[in-house]
Amino acid sequence: MKKILAVLLSLLMLLPLLAACGESGANTDEPGGADAAQSTEVTPVEETDETESPTVHWDAVAKPSLGGMDIIATTNNFDSNFYNVLDWEELSGDNLKDAMYNRNRAVEEALDCKFVVIYGDGSGIVEHSVVSGSGDVDFAYNLVSQGGGLIQKAILAPFDMLNNIDMTQPYWDQGAQRYLRILGKMYFGFVDFGFDHYDSLAVLFYNGKLVNDYQLEDPQELMLEDAWTIDKFETQISTVLTDLNGDGKYRLTDDVLGLTGREYWFQPLLNRSGEFLFTWDDNEENFVLHMTDDRFVRVSEAISAIYSTQNPATDYSDYDKGRIAFSEGRSLFYSRLLGDFRQLREVEDDYGVVCFPRYSEASDDSSFFVKNPTTLYLPTVVCDTNGDGRQDYDEIGLFLEAMGAYTYDITLDVYLENTVIGKGMRDERSADMVRLMMKNRSFDLGEAFGFHDVMDQYLRAVVKGEGLASAAQKTEKLFNRISSKIVEKIREFDLGN
Repeated sequence: MKKILAVLLSLLMLLPLLAACGESGANTDEPGGADAAQSTEVTPVEETDETESPTVHWDAVAKPSLGGMDIIATTNNFDSNFYNVLDWEELSGDNLKDAMYNRNRAVEEALDCKFVVIYGDGSGIVEHSVVSGSGDVDFAYNLVSQGGGLIQKAILAPFDMLNNIDMTQPYWDQGAQRYLRILGKMYFGFVDFGFDHYDSLAVLFYNGKLVNDYQLEDPQELMLEDAWTIDKFETQISTVLTDLNGDGKYRLTDDVLGLTGREYWFQPLLNRSGEFLFTWDDNEENFVLHMTDDRFVRVSEAISAIYSTQNPATDYSDYDKGRIAFSEGRSLFYSRLLGDFRQLREVEDDYGVVCFPRYSEASDDSSFFVKNPTTLYLPTVVCDTNGDGRQDYDEIGLFLEAMGAYTYDITLDVYLENTVIGKGMRDERSADMVRLMMKNRSFDLGEAFGFHDVMDQYLRAVVKGEGLASAAQKTEKLFNRISSKIVEKIREFDLGN
């Protein structure tokens, strides 16, 4: 297995590079022509020889003239901690900003259009545009957690209704389509455009000095050997636990701990182990809660051994103090989103990035969790700019395809090499870890459709270490009530049919 993964890593270096995803007060941890029948499997891109274009996807997309029309997007006010930004006003000398600027101008020139971004309350702006009937906004770029409510209000249309996009292309995220489709429709537009859905990948930063000092197995090597499991993770975090001041207590501000950061409702460990708290059943057309499934329970028990309040080696009560502990070399692992590398530049010890471990048993659906990323939304009402008697969905589709193809072929390379790796992760092996994770990402239905109360009950049951049986009955009643209302509301308005 190690040899196979090593070969995969070398091949990934030759493919168009994917990129990585940030976290902010808005995205941190808040609570901070395709159709529905298309395959959502990634269509592999064959290696190109020296005579083939390095921009094969950009070369292939249609580029008809849009007659000088404006393409108008809205998003929340810019936050420097994560990339909800979609455009820049001018060249600045910053590699990524300039790559985005050049991409947007290239697409504008190729399609004869003008890209306009309105910053503000992105969800409020798109909702007003639809409710008023003005259709002033062509698409929005907002957090996944805002999508479920907008769908139930009939504000959002599924991307499947666009006739001239191809969601099987690699610049449309395939994991998002597997995990977020509902009633056969894809309301979440994860096309390569912005970068927050890369920044929002949940990862473990780890302290290389502590690994050496305590003579631990390297987590990256364990991952390559397919041996990076929850039980080994637990052993490592317990091994480094040290009472530095000898007072008999373990404090986040004073001692050496095994794990700090965020718990993210334990979704990174669950998804890595092939388990999900919620899924969508296409046949029954309803949400499914897996809290009492046999294997889900066993995985949760393994997670509880790490995150239980009885474990002194783990402290996720204050993620800012956890970051400080990691930066000062007093935490072996730091659980945050990939974009948090921007906050780790003061770290003096060598550190690396690795995925969360999986359950000790093999899994057929192991994936890498993305926490509440920003995504595109398509309004149910848009303008008829060219007066052809149809809303501008054809033109929007052409624009999104061009943006996705250009970003995938050109701009993502700049994002990964010059932003993430160049300033954050200090070795090429960490870059390889990131590339592997980005090939198979998972997204959470619970966050998208507002099951936060159910998720909180699950979290409390795991943290208390009391087992899931007593909490499951109460949780199922709450889940059934919430999920049935959501499905009923979405059925009331289905633009995709």
